[in-house]
Order: sequence, then structure tokens, then C-alpha cells
Amino acid sequence: MNILIVIKRVLNNNAVVAQDNHGQTIVALGAGIAFQRKAGQTIPPEKIEKCFYPKNKEVTNSISETLAQIEPQYIELSDHIISETAASSGKQMSDDIYISLPDHLQFAVERIKRGIPIQNKLTIETMQTYPDEFQIGKRVLNYLTEKTKSVFPDDEATNIAMHLITAEEGDSLENTEGTIELINRFIKIIEQMLNKSINPQSVSYYRLVTHLKFFIQRIRKNEVQELPLDKDLYNMIVHSYHKEYIIAQRIAGIILSDYDYKTSEDEIMFLTIHIHRVNFTESDVNEQI
Repeated sequence: MNILIVIKRVLNNNAVVAQDNHGQTIVALGAGIAFQRKAGQTIPPEKIEKCFYPKNKEVTNSISETLAQIEPQYIELSDHIISETAASSGKQMSDDIYISLPDHLQFAVERIKRGIPIQNKLTIETMQTYPDEFQIGKRVLNYLTEKTKSVFPDDEATNIAMHLITAEEGDSLENTEGTIELINRFIKIIEQMLNKSINPQSVSYYRLVTHLKFFIQRIRKNEVQELPLDKDLYNMIVHSYHKEYIIAQRIAGIILSDYDYKTSEDEIMFLTIHIHRVNFTESDVNEQI
């Protein structure tokens, strides 16, 4: 990579305002990229983990001021978390996470030390809906507990997970919370109409939740799933899984009423199949993810 990065201003050991070889101002991040360096010196390209290309001076100043106020340890920790999340999910993370996550981690530690934990009403739902991101959040809390000797509630793991989920899906934090709430609402409807509790550790539950995540993404983007419909298969499922089909129709009715989104027949068919799996997979108790 033949890029010459010249430091204009050191923000901390892991962040600088710099200029590339095209004369464009950038904000560069990387573990130790500014260690024992000062303005006018260059940075080896391989040391840079993330570059921001702000649209104007105001945006540059805003990013710089935020990063300058964050302790280097939180930027380093965030880089590690982001890399782990991207590797495990296979998804590209949005740029905002490189600033929002370290800022959140530092603020979380400050709050806990002052005895002001923030509650999150979606902890159980997040734990069940996004188990991978929640477990990363838990590992981060274990690390912070060891470093700060403070005790963090599970709600803080949820807050971290939501930052990661939002970055993975390129969505807003509000929409992430809305997705979790909507999935939880649908799961409760399914459990009530089946008159049974669904094992949240089962493979069938995991598949149902994954299906609902993508379904809700299509609803929010108003993207109708256009797949060739096998009428014979559709009719067979309607008759064989009639109870589950009624539940899928109930969910489709809620979506039409609340989101003005008409659920296609193939979407209803696949939702019916997933509901059937959680209803009749007798091995759910032993079928762990």
C-alpha cells in the first residue's frame, strides 16, 4: 500500500489527525500508531487500522475532540472487540462504531464508579436474540471488571451488544431496539397460541429468531421477498400445519396493521415451517446450539 500518512495532530497514542499523499485530511486509528511520534512525522501504513475521511473541517474537529477525550485503553479494547465481532459474524462494521464504542465503554466505567448503572429492559431478549454479540459484551465486562475492580450488571453487556448489532446491520440504535422488541412480541404470540414455552437454547428457536430478524429487516426496508411459490407445497403446509399457519397469519396481520407491509404467501409459508419446528421438535431440550 503506497500511501504516505503525515501526522498533523496527535490525539492520543491510538489516534491522529493526518494528511494522506493526496493532501486530504484524515483521522487515523490504530494501536500505538502515534507512540513516540509527533506532528510532521509519518506513520507506516500497516499500523493504520481505520481511516476516516471527514467531509469538512467541522466534522474533523468533532471526531478529533471526541477521540482526544477517550483514554487510549478504550480505543485499543474497542478495536479488538470490533475485529472479533466482524470475524465471527462475517459482516462489515459501520465506521461509527470506532468512535461510539470506545466512548460508550469509557462512559460506562465512569458511571459504574459513580454508582449510576444504566438499566436496559431488553437484556433477556438480547441474550436470546443476539447470543453471540451478548457473549462478546459479557467478555468485555469481565475484562473491565478485572481492570477496574468494579462490578458491572448484565445490562451493560446488553448496551455493548446493541452497539455491535447496530454497527453490523448498518442501522440505528433505535431500530435495533425495535427489532428486538418486535421479535420478542412475535415469540410471545407464538408461545401463547401454541400454549407452550419455547426453549431459547434450541436450534429450532435459533433458526426461528434468525428468520424473524431478516423478515423484520425486509419490513423496515419495504422489500417484498419475491420467490417462486410452489402452490402444491404451500397447500400441503397450510393443511398439515394448520395451527402454525394460523399463527403466521396472525403475525402477518399485525405487520400489515402496524407497518403497512403485506406479507407474501411464500414468507407466510416459511414462517409457518419455522413455527412448526419449534412446536414439534421433541428433541429441543437436548438440541443445544
